[in-house]
Amino acid sequence: MKRRSFIAALTTFLLVPLREIVEAVCNPSVVHFFHHGRHLVQTRGNSTSPDKSLALGSYFIQWYGHSSFLIHSGSQTKVVADPNFNVTPGIKADAVTISNDHFTHNNTGAVTGDPVILRGITFKQTWQPIRTSVKDITIVNIPSQRSANWGAIANSIFVYEMGSLCLAHLGNIGHLLTKEQVKVLQRVDIMMVPIDAMTNLGFEDVIKVIGQVKPPIVIPMHYDVARQAELFAAFAREHYPVKRLAESQLTLNRSMLPRSTEVYVLAHPHGASFAE
Repeated sequence: MKRRSFIAALTTFLLVPLREIVEAVCNPSVVHFFHHGRHLVQTRGNSTSPDKSLALGSYFIQWYGHSSFLIHSGSQTKVVADPNFNVTPGIKADAVTISNDHFTHNNTGAVTGDPVILRGITFKQTWQPIRTSVKDITIVNIPSQRSANWGAIANSIFVYEMGSLCLAHLGNIGHLLTKEQVKVLQRVDIMMVPIDAMTNLGFEDVIKVIGQVKPPIVIPMHYDVARQAELFAAFAREHYPVKRLAESQLTLNRSMLPRSTEVYVLAHPHGASFAE
């Protein structure tokens, strides 16, 4: 997507009052949906929200490789982010989100169960706004871009709210966040960030994006060989604590969130490398 188209998409996004969008995501007290308005509750830190003590042991995310994740709520609602035929064949889900129109991110046929398809990018490479809920998971997206190497093709940042948790999948982001994007992402608890440093941001800019949001947990994605994660972990360790997990699945609850940002490197589910 060209710069002019991106600015137009961002302008469209900003036509919706920013306060309304911020209050429509990352909020554990889901009282009303977007057109009715919703009450804002801060979910980080020592929240006094009734949801603070909610048992969330069945909430988890599972990485299948590349940028493909399964997001699983407490009521077993399942959303697959950026399906890839190589790593996500046959996964059953209620919905699929697509951050960009590359074949390693948009293979909806890899997901079974007749899911709702939520494309953040049209086939014409323009941003497509998503404001919806799938059972108990609220899903919103905001416009962004890919790197100049890809002709600034459109990218979509997806934000998922479930229970008292807020997750963000940055897709193939190719730029630092704008002030408006930071405001929408300011309550994110878990952020999935591409680290390949070839078609997206370099390591230094990835660290800058993490610093803009300051989420408790950062999960590296968009890489296909373990060596890439090792390189990023070595670089990130100069800025944030890095934890290596023995599994590709991470159980989520508020009590497990660190007080400050940490990088969680999930175990890669596949030994073989896959195409970009």
